[in-house]
Amino acid sequence: MTRPHAGTPARAWLRWSWRDLRAHWVAVAAIAMVLAIGTGVYAGLGSTAAWRRESNDASFAALAMHDLKVELSPGTFVPEGALLAALEASSPDGDVVAARERLVVWSQVDSAPIGNDDPVLVPARIVGMDFSSEGPVDAVWIREGTIPGAGTGLLETKFAEAHTLPPRGELMVAGGGRLPYTGLGASPEDFFYEGPEGTIFSQSELAILYMPLTTAQRLAGRAGRVNDLVLRIADRTRRDAVRDRLATALDARGISALITTREDSDSIRVLYEDIDNDQRFWNALSGLVLAAAALAAFNLLSRIVEAQRREIGIGMALGVPRRQLAIRPLLIGIQIAVLGTLAGVGVGLLVGIAYGDLLRSVLPLPVHLTPFQPQVYARAAVLSMAVPIIASALPVWRAVRVEPIQAIRTGHLTAKSSRLTDWTRHVRLPGSSLGQMALRNVLRTPRRSLFTAVGVAAAITALVAVLGMLDSFGRALDQADAELTRGGRDRVVVQLDTFHPIDSQVVRAVAASPGVARVDPAIRVPVTASGNDGGMLDVLVEVLDFDRARWTPSRTRTAGTGGRPGIVIAGKAADDLAVVPGETIRVRHPALLPGGAIGLTESEFVVSGIHGNPMRLFAYVDLGDAGAFGLGGVTNVINAYPAAGTTPGALQRQVFDLPGVTSSQPVTRVSEAIDEALDTFTGFLYVTALAVLALALLIAFNATRITLEERRREHATMRAFGVPLGSVVGVVVRETVVVGVVATVLGLLAGTVFLRWMLGSLAATTMPDVSIATYVAPTTVVVAGLVGVVAVAAAPLFLVPRLKRMNLPDTLRVME
Repeated sequence: MTRPHAGTPARAWLRWSWRDLRAHWVAVAAIAMVLAIGTGVYAGLGSTAAWRRESNDASFAALAMHDLKVELSPGTFVPEGALLAALEASSPDGDVVAARERLVVWSQVDSAPIGNDDPVLVPARIVGMDFSSEGPVDAVWIREGTIPGAGTGLLETKFAEAHTLPPRGELMVAGGGRLPYTGLGASPEDFFYEGPEGTIFSQSELAILYMPLTTAQRLAGRAGRVNDLVLRIADRTRRDAVRDRLATALDARGISALITTREDSDSIRVLYEDIDNDQRFWNALSGLVLAAAALAAFNLLSRIVEAQRREIGIGMALGVPRRQLAIRPLLIGIQIAVLGTLAGVGVGLLVGIAYGDLLRSVLPLPVHLTPFQPQVYARAAVLSMAVPIIASALPVWRAVRVEPIQAIRTGHLTAKSSRLTDWTRHVRLPGSSLGQMALRNVLRTPRRSLFTAVGVAAAITALVAVLGMLDSFGRALDQADAELTRGGRDRVVVQLDTFHPIDSQVVRAVAASPGVARVDPAIRVPVTASGNDGGMLDVLVEVLDFDRARWTPSRTRTAGTGGRPGIVIAGKAADDLAVVPGETIRVRHPALLPGGAIGLTESEFVVSGIHGNPMRLFAYVDLGDAGAFGLGGVTNVINAYPAAGTTPGALQRQVFDLPGVTSSQPVTRVSEAIDEALDTFTGFLYVTALAVLALALLIAFNATRITLEERRREHATMRAFGVPLGSVVGVVVRETVVVGVVATVLGLLAGTVFLRWMLGSLAATTMPDVSIATYVAPTTVVVAGLVGVVAVAAAPLFLVPRLKRMNLPDTLRVME
């Protein structure tokens, strides 16, 4: 050990630093990559909120999202120009900078190719507008294809993607024949939309068609008529005044209309509200990954620095100031900190690209912005810089505080105070001395062994948490699918345009279709339920015959109703409403009022049971209690079952053109729609899982490598006494297996606890409509075992060439 030259201390420290970097470059690079993965995942997930917000702002601005929207009452149409005339009369001072009349009507389409046995028969919303020039308000973004001309249209892009439809094709429109579409696109109010039944899972169940106004008027049989107006205002602070004046002008002309703002749009509300909820979930997950990387890096680096303890002791014995001796090990921490931070930027950019591609696929917007987020990277960089420095400072601080003779001690002398080693001396272990050596090595240095296990366990914790989320989501989907398809997967749900008597011609026509073997009429109505704690939920109630219908919901934890109307709800709904079977909830629902009108009323229902679907949206009432809705003897939904030799797709085609039928979908489409709604989460989780798996393998390999480096003198001694190389490697493998088993158990326990917390707190806020129980699949346990045990145990095998090349005299040239 020589002192640095007094005149050039900086150059001396740099030379020492460079020498140490070359000596430990594998360990330095590996630990830096551990930190880089943690930093990159944290920065990538932490940037999504800003990316989504900026992309939303730019997309809505690019298509000139309306400030006010006028929707005429259902069934009301006025001549073209009437709405613009009312607007001009109400705002003569130039508050309105752009306005456009439209025709918006409902229909039904079959978008499957002709001759395809798997039809896509769904409700359609036809939007007629002016395509002669770039729209001044609520323009349509054409993602693929060209502007539609007379007799053609554009198909909404999310619907096309959900059903794997080509960018150009032909649709069958009910009552209108074939309609070619020239491309795919979306208007700003349709970036997110709800389907006819108002469920979040129905974006793929509604086809939106944009077309020239004259084409829409021809299809709807409304020549020269409109029923919708959208407009932009120069100064949004005057929006309320413009709305009030416009409402007055419409009333004066006898036009009944609903005027809404841009904030009332589902597109604005959902896309912005979901950002903060989702980000809390991703922050917790990315924080776990970063914490696991930091903990593992701390452990690995502190062990590297502890390996220099003897050199520090020799320096103190030679009189080198302790302050100078502390600088050299700290330089290793600084090297790792700098490399890890720089590499973290690169990993973050790569992870960000993957996350950005997911956002583009899940949220098709005209503008996607993924700018570098320096504040997010700065937060991760602070931790990735601090951890290596602290990890190197602590063992240095312990080394320089002891007497030189204590720091110089190596090998068994540094571990002789272990009580576990003393205890094992009195216990007869099976096997030979070499067979016992692995366990005794682990117990001889318990703190070091435990820290190694904790470092590997940190990565397994993150791995189990991420894979466990995928397991839990998948199990919830399987439960929903199993509940909806009980008794067979061939059921087709036929939606009618309104309520019809059960013995009406519409119902008889569906039942008489050649491919229909059986029909079970039902009633489906959206309601609002409130429970004991005042909470309110929107649910979809289906009224069906519990005794005779072929499909009925499962019922558990049942209770009597005492002759009062009963309702079967989901377990998630019961928890959110704070009720148990036998208790009463209040339901606000549509009802047939005296005189034939349909209005809203409130009734009390007894919770008669809990069904097995984890979706709280679904609730069921027996047909005998339909009188509570005032809907006895009518139906608006028919569960149809195909005859032998008839596929569900063929049945759909047979009922497509029947009067009164608005849509028909196999019941399996509900499960598929739920799966599509969770694509955002599962996509991010898959990318994160890959990063965490790489992190876990890297930590496992590096921990084993450091262990082998620490015990190189012991291995040299064994080989000098003639122990075969295979036996030496066997000791190392068995030792790492013991540490790996402990790490796997710790990781599985900690990962399950974190998973339960994530699903119980954050997921309940992010996905309130789904009950997701904690579930760790056997495959996840196997993966954790492969990483924690097999990967750790296999790592020494990659270092066998190094053991073969070991110079025994040089390695043993250390005198106590």
